[in-house]
Amino acid sequence: MLVATMRNHLVELVLLLLPVAITTAVAAVAAAAASKPNGNINLNSTLTARENSSYWLSPSGDFAFGFIPLPSNPFLFLLAVYYANLSSSPTIILIPFRNQTFSLNSSVVLTADGQLSLRDPSGAEVWNPSVQNAAYAAMLDSGNFVLASSDGTYLWESFSSPVDTILPTQSLLPDSKLIAKLADDDFDEGRFEIIMQGDGGLYFYSIAVPTGFLYSQYWDTNTNISNSRLFFNSTGRIDVVSATGEVISTLTTAVTKSTADFYHRGTIDPDGVFRHYVHQKPSTDGTAGEWKVMDFKPADICRALMTNVGSGVCGFNSYCGYDYSGMVACQCPEGYSWVDPKRTYKGCKPDFAMPSCNDGAQNVGFKMVAVSNLDFPLDDYDQFNPVNEDDCAQLCLNDCFCVASISDGVGNCWKKKFPLSNGVKGAYVRRTAFLKVGKNDTLPSYPPTAS
Repeated sequence: MLVATMRNHLVELVLLLLPVAITTAVAAVAAAAASKPNGNINLNSTLTARENSSYWLSPSGDFAFGFIPLPSNPFLFLLAVYYANLSSSPTIILIPFRNQTFSLNSSVVLTADGQLSLRDPSGAEVWNPSVQNAAYAAMLDSGNFVLASSDGTYLWESFSSPVDTILPTQSLLPDSKLIAKLADDDFDEGRFEIIMQGDGGLYFYSIAVPTGFLYSQYWDTNTNISNSRLFFNSTGRIDVVSATGEVISTLTTAVTKSTADFYHRGTIDPDGVFRHYVHQKPSTDGTAGEWKVMDFKPADICRALMTNVGSGVCGFNSYCGYDYSGMVACQCPEGYSWVDPKRTYKGCKPDFAMPSCNDGAQNVGFKMVAVSNLDFPLDDYDQFNPVNEDDCAQLCLNDCFCVASISDGVGNCWKKKFPLSNGVKGAYVRRTAFLKVGKNDTLPSYPPTAS
């Protein structure tokens, strides 16, 4: 009897508390949803640069907005949009405030009045996108970071301010550009840019660092329909399209890799090549992927880019070629070495004292070294014809201004002065370069001495 009575009281208690528990659970879910509805970031939210920095994540977890440390210095940070769930180091898509790094305890704040404010450790503002009265921010699954009004209208979006990369569903609008970074681990504005011009043409340029002065155009789409834009189609194709959406020209394509299963990005790389990359999305079986190049333009930048001003694809006194994977690989010629091995765009320096122009000393201490299939086009200061290869080398050796001469093997000889530019090497280069180097160098001289 007593047991039955206790059981009845227990049932009554459970029935009494059940509505309260359900109400509490529903309230908790509602509160959680209210704190981050659809992945939105509320006003008065803050991110701080520190060893384990926090970030704002897209609903799928594919993309994040926050501070990430520099690859070369874990105590300096970039504010960036990046791929959040790749096992390798983060691949950066956008840096809102480029050419500046931030130290520990820098912050980005979505203020109470709806401004996005990037601040240094002292709290002083260093950048904002000039937007007020945003109701919330959001890191979207497209990779677009937005500031939005209460009705969902975008007041500012990262897709409208690309750096060196575009993503599926993103456009490069008329009079907008992509600028390559200086090096894989140097995110400052680099030596190449792509411009979607108002006349409808998409143009690739080499540019001066740090002013951005345009050197030479080295590739274009040969299109001229005004107000066209570059559009990254969700099928995995990057097209120049008209204002009405008509495809005018295809830049790159990777439609065999579904955007549902692969990340796609189009990036103007530090070597001036625009590459269409894909990366398999993380799988439940733990398979690790890597970025793979599916398409690129131009097809051969070593041949495509020749400039009258600037160094060319590679730095001064170096030459352009390709590694085993087809990526651009700059090299120093015989008798030269890198100014900075980690920054090869700075070019190469001679490993010998430069020639003197004192009478009778022009060729003292120097010899000529022959290198087949190497040329430094343009920038000649003298030309001879007819001249055989031996005389071509000797003419440079006897000239204190000459650092190299080029022979085409059929009577033409060109003299080059310092620094050398537009260097290119390959089987298709049907010329021989004669380089003037110090006699103490271990390289064999030209012509070879008789044994």
